[in-house]
Amino acid sequence: MKLVVVGHTYITAISQSKYVAMKRVRPDLQLRLVVPHEVNHVFMRYRPEIHPGLEPQDVVVLPAVVNNSQMTRIMHPTRLAALLRTFGPDHIHIEEDPHSLTGVETVFLARQVCPRPRISFFIWDNLARVPRFPLSTLKAALTRYSLARCDLVVCGNTEGQRLLGEFKGYAGPSVVLPQVGLEPEDYAVPLPSELAKELGKTDGTPLIGFIGRLVPEKGILLLLEALSRLQALRWGLVIIGNGPMREVICTRWQGVLGERLRVLAPIPHTEVARYLRCLDIFVLPSYGIPTWKEQFGLTLAQAMMAGIACIGSSSGAIPEVMGGSGLIFPENDVGGLTSTLEMMIQSETERTELGKKARAFALRRYTNNVVAGAYLRGFEELAGACRNDSEYTPRG
Repeated sequence: MKLVVVGHTYITAISQSKYVAMKRVRPDLQLRLVVPHEVNHVFMRYRPEIHPGLEPQDVVVLPAVVNNSQMTRIMHPTRLAALLRTFGPDHIHIEEDPHSLTGVETVFLARQVCPRPRISFFIWDNLARVPRFPLSTLKAALTRYSLARCDLVVCGNTEGQRLLGEFKGYAGPSVVLPQVGLEPEDYAVPLPSELAKELGKTDGTPLIGFIGRLVPEKGILLLLEALSRLQALRWGLVIIGNGPMREVICTRWQGVLGERLRVLAPIPHTEVARYLRCLDIFVLPSYGIPTWKEQFGLTLAQAMMAGIACIGSSSGAIPEVMGGSGLIFPENDVGGLTSTLEMMIQSETERTELGKKARAFALRRYTNNVVAGAYLRGFEELAGACRNDSEYTPRG
């Protein structure tokens, strides 16, 4: 199989691990990962990397003509067209939104220069948002254009899969899979004692952690308020990330919680596992707002892989990601979070059992080999359906 993947996520080597695993599963796979020359994120600016498990030709860096955001980014059209024409992919997998300019551009060019490639999209969207006119009309038109010309949609959550048909009008094949996988060995490293000491971990004092964007909807204030009610208990809290709430956390809440609270700058993806291994409890307390609700929560899956006892809200895909291997409290309910934290802080036995349960679930669901194999099955089943249907023609 010749596979082209277009997606800014794969600018980092750690994200490329999914496709390294895919090549392990299918040694005859010929791969081209198409990424922009840079990606700006709230945490940092990313430059292209190549995973040691890939060949230099497997990662194709194209300059972005427009690079304001992932929705408005346009890859160099003539170079993208040349790649598609000369490589001749059997399958093109687009990990950008169907209404993104990169997604529309890739579909258009593929249908112009490639001999009948199968096309699939990966989407996160789990909210039936309707932007104001005229953006709503433009978004709907671009989405219809892309989905009418693709053969498979991979959804990051079940709500997104449901909305595909009910809200976006897509009637083709779809499947629910994580976007990326994890390497189990990375999350089974021994406790980094020096780092743990820096984070304030001491014997008998549970260390609680959050890693992510510091925005209101991630529920940071709920977590801080809940812990402020539990100051009679022994615990420490580490918050890692960046965003508009950082200042209020470092001023008001540092004053309330004192040395119990440590707020750290964003860390590289490659360091996340080490920091998680220092924790006793991981919390993802997100709540939905009109324009967003939790679509997956990668740090939650990472904490589970690290064998950390996890607490999550009922927001969006969080219960789905946890799969019954952690504790759920009602979103935006500080009382529910407080009582859940109190139980976890006081019971080392409960934390240990939940950590083992989380690790076991993550090994079944979130390893690179599992995720890569599931993607390959989806691509190959689609290819088989196309070969067996003598009347098959790509939509659009």
